[in-house]
Amino acid sequence: MIYGYARVSSAEQAQEYDALNQQIARLKGAGAAEVLVDIESGRSQNRKGFGKLLKGVERGEIREVVVTRVDRLSRADLDVIRTIQKFNDCGVKLRILDAPIDISSSFGRFSASQMAALSHFESALLSERTRHGMAYFRSQGKVQTACFGFQLDDNHKLEPHPKNYPIGREIINLLLEGWSYGKVSKHLAQKYGIKFSLSGLRHWVKNPAICGHTRYFTEMEYRRNPKNPREPVVLRDTHQAITTEAQIHEILHAAKNKPRISTGPQRDYPLKGFLKCAVCGGGMFRIIYKWKSGDGETHYIRCNAAARGSHFCTNKKNSRLENLNQQVIERITHKSQEIVQQVNTRTDSIPETPELIELRRQHDSLIALRSQNPAILGAILDIKNQIKAEVNRMRVSHQINDNRIKLAAVFSEKDYWASLTEDELRQAFRAFVLEVRVDSTGNVSEVIWDF
Repeated sequence: MIYGYARVSSAEQAQEYDALNQQIARLKGAGAAEVLVDIESGRSQNRKGFGKLLKGVERGEIREVVVTRVDRLSRADLDVIRTIQKFNDCGVKLRILDAPIDISSSFGRFSASQMAALSHFESALLSERTRHGMAYFRSQGKVQTACFGFQLDDNHKLEPHPKNYPIGREIINLLLEGWSYGKVSKHLAQKYGIKFSLSGLRHWVKNPAICGHTRYFTEMEYRRNPKNPREPVVLRDTHQAITTEAQIHEILHAAKNKPRISTGPQRDYPLKGFLKCAVCGGGMFRIIYKWKSGDGETHYIRCNAAARGSHFCTNKKNSRLENLNQQVIERITHKSQEIVQQVNTRTDSIPETPELIELRRQHDSLIALRSQNPAILGAILDIKNQIKAEVNRMRVSHQINDNRIKLAAVFSEKDYWASLTEDELRQAFRAFVLEVRVDSTGNVSEVIWDF
């Protein structure tokens, strides 16, 4: 039986350019009784149609395979050579419509391997040009799609959407007023007919685009390139913002501390809501393993995204919750000891930061010029304002809330933690901790402090 094999790399090629139908028509015209089809990259090892073709060859159900070009079999030259060798070993004839060669002969196999190598070179060259093009595209602050509240201008940059931008601002205001994501979602559906899921709203709130920044390489990167994902890149202040980072922090902090109703005694645990995966930045959940003896249980923490598949996140480690609790306690104890020591040695003077020292140096240098040039006088005034702002910032950051000082004095004692219940431990964590990041070794890599 004669089989044809057709492949295109994308649905766009199949639909808009009709490339797939053209291949199928040619293959049937060449005598193929059945044509197997894939819409996949030629580098993919998970092509269903191609896998079915190889199984038919191995079972002896196929005596001849017809393709339009040799690169339809694969874009990798070694894969093409292995496929041709399999056809020869199974006594299957390969017919290439655009290059009529006999692969059963040494010259034919050599010609096919040369065509495969050329196809591989073309594919690599195209990928390299695409990478360079996309890198330049990103360096200009351009994007391919716009999130809610924005649209793309003629240069593929984000600009406010005339209708949705005010709605985006309304969403932020409602969340700042204490509305839940569910209530906001219902409001949008009833007032504007906009269907915004709860998870969609949460992702939108965490998208740097609404703060005026452009982000590349998000969680989708882990699906496309799970073995070597690229680090996220954020270009700041690229377009008009809907909100500020301070407002987003306020919304996320309020959502974290909003009381939740537990349906069972085992649902809450001290670190619930604090844990984040250090690899993908997503949330984590608890797994409870009961002992076979029935005398107890062990609690583990795992990344939500990794549980859905390694293409979402590579952090597959199950971390013992007991160990994480202890590591967080040790970090809070150490941080509290630093605060206590800082308070004991504190004076009313503001420390000289490297930024402040550099600003003072620039100011003194301009004053020494004794110039009446308006540009230099303007620069002196601007630096004075920067110095004033930096001093105010340091004064605020240098102050420590009295309640936190009292808590730090208690938390700095290691013996204090042993007597706490789980509920008391959670309250203690909430006093100092905003987020706990767990790495792929199952340990705490970083604690984000809530002050």
